[in-house]
Amino acid sequence: MAFPVDEKYIENTKNELGVKFPDSFRKKMMKSNGGGVEVSTDYFEIHPFYDTSDKKRIKRTCNSILHETKIAREHYRLPENLIVIGNNGGGDVLVYKTEKEGSINNAVYWLDHETEELVLAAKDFGELNQSV
Repeated sequence: MAFPVDEKYIENTKNELGVKFPDSFRKKMMKSNGGGVEVSTDYFEIHPFYDTSDKKRIKRTCNSILHETKIAREHYRLPENLIVIGNNGGGDVLVYKTEKEGSINNAVYWLDHETEELVLAAKDFGELNQSV
């Protein structure tokens, strides 16, 4: 279940990962922290920003962007320039690619876990067919 998130939790993740999330993604997540999107014929759950405002939100956001990115880097050799924002439950992930000095291009990519191929999913997060 997606719900609004205070911008300070987005800032916490930004500071922890050293990246600045695109405005379209930040604005969507502030309204609905999580949810899902369709990419081609697949469905991806969007990871939330970790929200510590109360116990219920801590439980609902434990699979946060920060947590999932760290796990993917530690256990699956995810390159340091990729930030995990969602997964399809089958091993593939949606990612942002970081550029110089922690900036993120608006493009969203689909990382195929079998081929390790990075495929453009959308030029901007707002282009993805979203469901809450």
